[in-house]
Amino acid sequence: MGRSLSWFFFVVVAAALLPAPTIAGRLELRNEISGVTIARKAKLAVRCWSNEDDLGWDILKPKQSRIWKFTTMNMWPFQKTEFRCQFRSGFGTTNEDVVTVFSVKDGFREACGVGGDECIWVAKRNGFYRRKIVKDGNGRKEFVDILKSKWVWKW
Repeated sequence: MGRSLSWFFFVVVAAALLPAPTIAGRLELRNEISGVTIARKAKLAVRCWSNEDDLGWDILKPKQSRIWKFTTMNMWPFQKTEFRCQFRSGFGTTNEDVVTVFSVKDGFREACGVGGDECIWVAKRNGFYRRKIVKDGNGRKEFVDILKSKWVWKW
C-alpha cells in the first residue's frame, strides 16, 4: 500500500508542475501606410516564423491586416512561444533585419499591453510601431502606438 500511495503522490505532484498553456496568443500585423500616390510603395511585405511554424512571405496592401492565433506556453522553464518577422516596404526595412513580434519571455507580454496575450504591430509611412493596449479610466481598451523603427535602406 505504501508504494501505491508514493506512486500516486508522485503523479499528482508531477501533473501539478507540468506547464499549462495560456488561453491563446494573438499576433496582428497591420498596414496603415497612407498618403502614397504609388500603390507599390504602400505595400508591406512580411515574413514571420516561430520555432515550430514558418508562416512564409505575405504582401499586405494598405488597410489590410493579418491575424494569427496560437497556444502559448508560459511556465518556467518552458517559456518558448516566440514569433519573429522580417518587414519590407517601399520606404525600406526595419533597423533590425529580424524583429521579435511576440514572445512570452522577459516581460515582453507586458510590453504589448493589457492582457499581454495579444500583440499588434503597425506599419506607417514614417516607421514601424508596436501598438500597446491600455485601459482608460472607464476600463475600455485604448491603443498607444510606440515607434520601434524608422524605415531604413539596407543593401
